[in-house]
Amino acid sequence: MERKECFGSMEHTTLQGGIAETRSRRECRDCEEFRDCLRSANQALEEEKEKDERRRQDMIAQIIDLSQIHSNEIGSCLLEFLNKIYSLPVGRVLFKNLLLFYEIPRETPSLTLTIPLSSSVLDLIQGEEMKAEHPQQQGGRDGFSIRIVLIQRSFSNDRKANMGLIASEVARVFSSDSDGVSQIVQTLIGFEITLFKKLEAEQRVNWLMEKWGFTEEQKALKKEISLLEAAK
Repeated sequence: MERKECFGSMEHTTLQGGIAETRSRRECRDCEEFRDCLRSANQALEEEKEKDERRRQDMIAQIIDLSQIHSNEIGSCLLEFLNKIYSLPVGRVLFKNLLLFYEIPRETPSLTLTIPLSSSVLDLIQGEEMKAEHPQQQGGRDGFSIRIVLIQRSFSNDRKANMGLIASEVARVFSSDSDGVSQIVQTLIGFEITLFKKLEAEQRVNWLMEKWGFTEEQKALKKEISLLEAAK
């Protein structure tokens, strides 16, 4: 028996809150190929998940390799942060950027820097081999940004504060220019978009840290900063 033209057309989507939903047609209910079609859709979904996971791990490995982190403590916190942030909805827009982290042993606040690259410059850097390997990244992209975080302060024996520091600086680098704000907005829903656009720059940083699930780390960071200021 020949497969119907619609075979494998079922779609799996993830709703707000992480709830999975399978979308099918009305006629699927009485279709004799329903189970095979569902199995095919599930297989395609698993293959896509594996592809996304490889892409995520490749990007994390690239960030770790290109960043300059001197202490094991910060390195461990950075790896944990990257694994978490790339698993969130915001992970979709992170692939339009290359996050780099540089640890500088100075007791001053951390800094961030964004370097936009045009699509033509990016193509020159990547070369033909990268184009062939990742053709989906070429079309419809206006450019690419290298976002650099200079970590010039860390907190010994306070993992949460260091995680909060990294998270706050990443939130800040995306809140510091219109392109970063535009990318973040793509990961938000209706009322969140309106709220986020109304916030001032520092408010956006705090809001994003809570949105991304770094509330405890944010509290630990604020506590450490208060202690430093009180000791002056």
